[in-house]
Amino acid sequence: METITDCDRTFPSGAAVAMCPDSGHDSLSVGARLWCAASAATMTFIGLGAKLLLCGVNTTVVHGHQHLDTLWSAGRGPVITVTNHHSCFDDPGVWGALLSPWQLASTRHMRWGASASEVIFFNRPLETFWKLGKVIPIVRGWGVEQPAMDFLLDKLNRRGWVNIFPEGKVTVGDRIGPLRWGVGRLVWDCEQDTTLIPVMHCGMDSVLPNPANDNESQPCVIRPGNLVTINIGPPVNMASILRELRQKQVSAAEARKLITEHIQGVMERLYQETRSLHKQNIVTWLRRWHDNIDTTPSILT
Repeated sequence: METITDCDRTFPSGAAVAMCPDSGHDSLSVGARLWCAASAATMTFIGLGAKLLLCGVNTTVVHGHQHLDTLWSAGRGPVITVTNHHSCFDDPGVWGALLSPWQLASTRHMRWGASASEVIFFNRPLETFWKLGKVIPIVRGWGVEQPAMDFLLDKLNRRGWVNIFPEGKVTVGDRIGPLRWGVGRLVWDCEQDTTLIPVMHCGMDSVLPNPANDNESQPCVIRPGNLVTINIGPPVNMASILRELRQKQVSAAEARKLITEHIQGVMERLYQETRSLHKQNIVTWLRRWHDNIDTTPSILT
């Protein structure tokens, strides 16, 4: 229960705070320094492995990569990335494909994430592995006020980057599934104006398929030879909608609902654009193979 009710205590003293942009490393304990070093090594190794799998044995086409500059700009405020959830390989897969080795190794600037406690935090070794990757357990059914959300909010207040899957589960289809209100709470309760960056993708469910039914276990082997499209939308400054809601003096619950609905619209529009781009990319990709122009996968794709 400790990993659920008090996320900070599961890290060496000072380590979680140190892995945020506005924190220094001067007064860290030995345990915290070792944790940060192990975290950097873990995220680099897993991220580069994901890059090999998505850009080497599969092909990944990225649109809007320039919008990621916001995540690494000096003096930026808190950033939330919202991503659709098509596969259990979405994270670390998407970030491994998008980020450079030095970005993956940056414990202060790399994203914080959350995953269902019953899915990947069911024993101590896995728990340690995911926490080294800056992922914490979230409990389905505990609502938006649970300790994991408080932990992520604290990291945003320290100008950190938080990535969430606001659908709350793997959803594959022609539309974005209904969003949970947790993303609305993070935006509304953050002490600073938050920048939102939507990241949509198609094809990840072909790289690591989902179970066909409830009785089938999750496949664990990456499939080669697939095309993935990643589309990064322009940053959305939430300051205007927050200012409007505060002027109307709406309740916290209503604010979270309205913010979530706004983000739903942003994600939906970008997802439809991504699906269209994915279809175009498939045609281009197949033509390259058919014409023998691109005869081998390339890690630089």
